[in-house]
Parts: sequence; C-alpha cells; structure tokens
Amino acid sequence: MQIASAHKKWRQFQQGNPEISISALVHDLSFSFMNTEAPKDIPNPEAIHLLCEIALYKHSIKVRRSAVVAIYKNIIESLCDDFSSRDVSVCNQVLLHMIAFVRQRNEGGNLRKLLNELNYTNEDLLARYHAIEKQKQITVPAKKVRKILILSRVTVGADIAITSVIVHRLLESFPRASIIVTGPSHLPEIFYGLPRVHWVKFHYDRDGGLLGRLTGWISLYQLLKKEWQGFQPGELLLFDPDSRLSQLGLLPLFNDASYCYFNSRQDQADNKRLSDLTNTWLNTLLNEKRNILPQISIRPAHLAVTRKFFNQFDQDTRKIVVNLGVGNDPKKRLPHPFEEIMFDCLLRDGKTLVVLDSGCHPSERERALLLVKQMKNRSIPAVFLNEKNMATANIPFQHGLVCIQGGIGPLSGLIDQADVFFGYDSCCQHLATARGTRSVICFAGAPNERFFARWRPLDQKGTTTTIRIRDTDQLTHADLKNLAKKFCRLLKGGF
Repeated sequence: MQIASAHKKWRQFQQGNPEISISALVHDLSFSFMNTEAPKDIPNPEAIHLLCEIALYKHSIKVRRSAVVAIYKNIIESLCDDFSSRDVSVCNQVLLHMIAFVRQRNEGGNLRKLLNELNYTNEDLLARYHAIEKQKQITVPAKKVRKILILSRVTVGADIAITSVIVHRLLESFPRASIIVTGPSHLPEIFYGLPRVHWVKFHYDRDGGLLGRLTGWISLYQLLKKEWQGFQPGELLLFDPDSRLSQLGLLPLFNDASYCYFNSRQDQADNKRLSDLTNTWLNTLLNEKRNILPQISIRPAHLAVTRKFFNQFDQDTRKIVVNLGVGNDPKKRLPHPFEEIMFDCLLRDGKTLVVLDSGCHPSERERALLLVKQMKNRSIPAVFLNEKNMATANIPFQHGLVCIQGGIGPLSGLIDQADVFFGYDSCCQHLATARGTRSVICFAGAPNERFFARWRPLDQKGTTTTIRIRDTDQLTHADLKNLAKKFCRLLKGGF
C-alpha cells in the first residue's frame, strides 16, 4: 500500500466515510511496511507514524486497538521472531520512531520530560543501545555486589527458558547479593522460596494501548530508582534479558556501566536454544564455564493440593496433563477436529485420566468447555473444576476428563506430578521440561527454522519430544486425524 493512499483513506475515515475499514487499512499498511520498507537498511518512518496516529485516535478504542495490533503483532513481533541482527536493527528503528512520535505529542509529555531530564535524544538512545549490547566481562568483585535487579521477560515461558537461568546462575556467582526480579505476578510462582530472591511487581499490559506500553517505562524507572538509591558504584547490577519492560533495551534504566543486556535476537552461528544462549552470554559476563537447565520452584501448598487430587486415582491410571494455550497466537494451534480426535483417542482405552487446564484467556476456556461437552457427547466421563475445589472434589470416575480452571501455580503442580504433558509451543512446554516431566509438544506456526530452534525447550535427559508441524493451514481432515492419532500414540508410549 502506498503511504499517500493510506493517508487519504485515514482522512476519509476521520471525515466520516463509512466505506473505510480501519482494520483493513492498518493490516494492509503494516504488511506493506514489512514487504517493502522493512527490507531496507533505513526504512521510511511515515508508515509507522501513521499507524501511531491511528493508535492514538481519541474517538474509538476499537480503532486504537486495531492499530496497536498491527504495529506489535504484524511488525515488531515479526521482526523479533526472525532472530537476525538485521531485523533487530530494523526493530530498533521502528521502536525509536514510535518513541519519537509519542514524545512529541501532548499525551507523551511525561515521556518527553523524563527523556529530556536524562539528556536522551533518539540518536542518543540508539547509541546507548549499541554500547550496552556489546558483551563485556563484569570486573566488579562478586563480594562487593550487594543487589542485583533483573527484568522479567513478561511471558511465563520466556521467564522459565531465560530468566530462570539468569536467576539461578547469579545466586551462585554472587553469594552476598539480594536478587530483585521485576515483573508480572507469575514470578513468585516460579521462583518461590529461593533464598535472597525477591519480587517487585510491575504490570506490563501486553494487550494495552500504545501510550501505556511506551509510557509504562516511566513508572518502571521510578520504581527501580528506589531500589538503586543509596548504593555505591559496583554494588548494584541490572540484568536486562531483552525485556519488553525496557522496550527491548532501548529505554535507559540505570548506570550503563552496571547494565548487563542480553541481545537474545542477534545472529548466531548455530541453532542453539535460548536457554543455551543465555548460559553462553552469562559465561562471557562472569568469566565462567557453566551451563544449567531452566528450573522453577513451586509453592508447597500447590504441590500438596495437586498431590491430594491425584491420590484419589489408582496408581496404574495413566495421568496426562494438557494445556492448549498458544500465547495469543492462533497459528500455533492445530485446527478442528485435531483436539477432539486426540482426546477421544486418549480416553477410549479406559486406562487414562486427562487433566485439561482451561487456560487464562476467554477463548481458551471456551475451547476447553467445548471439549468437555464433546467428550460427554461421546459418553466419556467428564467434569469441570476450579483450583479452589480441586483438592476436595470427589471425582466419580477413575478414567475420563477433568477440566480445571486455575492459575500458573496449581498448573505447575499438576504438570509436576503428571506422567506426561501435552501442549503447543507456549509457556507450559518450558514449565514441563523445567520440572523433568515427560512431555510431547506440538510445535506449529513457527515462522522460520531459527524461531523453532530458539524456542525449543531445553529438557532434562531427553524427556521432551517436540514435533514441528509446517503449513497448518494446508492440513486436510485426514491429515489432522492422522496427527491426532500420532500424538495419542506418543503420549501413551512408555506405559
């Protein structure tokens, strides 16, 4: 789409032309940018600025949301998912154009004020980024470091695959430092009870507006400023694992001499997993030669509840935990009737209990309830519970489907004590492998080989079977039926 044509349609929409579809406009504009502008070394900022203008449209939240989705889903996430240095550079330019646009608007006054106070122009932000991305060895003696700040990757899966490696490595390398992990409410569920590890809550709205995503950095800066006040040079370090909280490292938070930034999206010579790359990065910083697996710690209360739940079933019952979440990316899910056929196949032998986590998104819960209904229609016993009554509910069957609505803590306990786990490419694949639970993963929707290589979970002793599915939109009914039976066989294997 030509930018002049896009501007014309936007003006026509603002003038009340009912024939202009904003969803189509922002979709075409974002994909046109990716196809024609993104390949350039210095892409034209006009398309980004127009999308930002639409994303700040005051008169319709629907219009704003469609533009934000186009920016982040179609452009930024696509650039990040390529895992190439060239697309890292383009992504930086896109984000800097967005920051420049917002800081010039009245709504971005606070962003402009703080960046001006810190003496950062857009050119300065990019220069700073290039400085911090250069890996450097930490020369401060470990015994001098008193506090370490770690930014969350925001999503559960990335915090297991990447942040958990950082946390556990730093606990060993800096035995006198307290560690503050900043981010969403899942963090205390995966780092529970770790000595010297504390959580500072900070909410990043992944489904929020453009203004909220960019100006949220102001609150983060003020929050972390309280943490570093009173510390002398060398006593505090900040680790940024390519976090959305810092807009992928572009917005400053602390003295850059103590800022440790992991460019997780840069070119690599091989197809290593992100957990491996995190270890390699830390070895450079810390002058070490260590490699650890992702790991999480679960609240004992959650383990007790899930243990009590499973204890009511016979020991020879095959216990399969399933989560069908896809991290808001429907391309990762196989289409109907894959799930229904697989569930029917798993539950027909009369030896299997399937525990289905209903997920955190309304669409996931809707699909989970539909599967419960479908299994009941096939005369397979099925019930729905929530985490509050999971421990006390008396399940009226030994083999069947139990759908449970709960948080990441109870789900971690269920996966930990299951015989095997099934899921798509999402957070639970990392959760399962971090606990050493045998798992079978359907990895669909990967945009390229690098994405598949990076996000495969780093498992323990080969406990994870990852099956990549290509071209999901081309799968026939027969293909889906065969895949469902294949995954059913894999899940039942070993029993």
